[in-house]
Amino acid sequence: MGDAFEAIVGVAHVERPSGPRLAGARVAAIVRPGNARELAACLRAASDAGTSIVAYGAGTRQHLGNRLDVVECVRLELGRICERVEVEPDEGIATFDAGVRIGELARAVAACGKTSGLSDLAPDGTVGGALAADPFGPDWTLDRQLRNELLGLEIALANGELTSAGGRVVKNVTGFDLVRLYCGSLGTLGVITRATVRLRAAPESERIVRAHFASLEAGVRAFASAERSTELEAAALRPDESGVELLCRLSGNARAVELLASQMPGESAPLERWHRVRAELATPPGSGRVRVRLSARPSDVAALCRAAAEAVGSSALRGVYPLAGSLVADVDDADLSRLSAVAERLDALFFAERAPGAGPTPYDVFGPPPSSLALMRALKTRFDPRRTLAPGRFVGGI
Repeated sequence: MGDAFEAIVGVAHVERPSGPRLAGARVAAIVRPGNARELAACLRAASDAGTSIVAYGAGTRQHLGNRLDVVECVRLELGRICERVEVEPDEGIATFDAGVRIGELARAVAACGKTSGLSDLAPDGTVGGALAADPFGPDWTLDRQLRNELLGLEIALANGELTSAGGRVVKNVTGFDLVRLYCGSLGTLGVITRATVRLRAAPESERIVRAHFASLEAGVRAFASAERSTELEAAALRPDESGVELLCRLSGNARAVELLASQMPGESAPLERWHRVRAELATPPGSGRVRVRLSARPSDVAALCRAAAEAVGSSALRGVYPLAGSLVADVDDADLSRLSAVAERLDALFFAERAPGAGPTPYDVFGPPPSSLALMRALKTRFDPRRTLAPGRFVGGI
């Protein structure tokens, strides 16, 4: 199989390592295509040979998803696909190749007085990897999510076809929204090679307001009161040994931000405090631990917190993000069934992240199979009938 890849990308860009593993499978080869056409040709060759492929950006999100259900795979690295960095501030859009680093993207759009939904993610990650993972962050709300910032994608399918979805304007979706389907699919339906994202004006001012409360319940009540009286950009509740810290992020017009901050409980905190929250949430859990995220309606977050604290103890909670209706906990394997039961009882979503290099995962990290699993399997069969792309990685072992 290595000879076939060498014929496509060149001998210098194929490596045959000994020892590395990825999502539980042995890495038989590392292939580094230089453009989307080469990548698509690699997928076609792998599909024809019955070889499993895992698309790989910078490796910052490879701890997400289930283990592969194959013995070995080929790691297809996208780092060389990084030539196009095109920002159009007047149009409010930017187009980037999948291998472009998030930090480079953030600097390019900031130079034009803009920001994007990708700008706040880990700078070492790649555009393609971030979009494939659709990672949760403290800035997300029900309406503000990475998939909502996407306008168009170029994708390489398992059969070697290069296709596109969406476009370069906001209102161009007719029929099935394939852009959002690919975002967050962990590379199991196709490999993203290029993306066009929406840009927004960079805020004139940002402010972090911090308050501390004796209990998580008191912090949740304080947040609810603040939300009714002010327009919050984002919020996080961070349990500690003496209670809970409430951090609220405000952004926008300088005068408006100053006024909102004066109405909030607590005092100003350095913006770096929010940056640390982002970094902590993006860092995989420690060895032997599993990070679980439960998500429900924002109005149900208080009930979700109480139920999770009763199930695994409040010390396991890493953070609560009320505008997204989500909480995050780091737990042992023994606690997973209890948190899964909480999610099922409260009609919440369950998702688990395991530390890189951890042993076999005794559960589906996406929780109990959803009612839409049959449809999801049908989509996998339609887009990747030979199960070439990251087999077993997604919901229900798709």
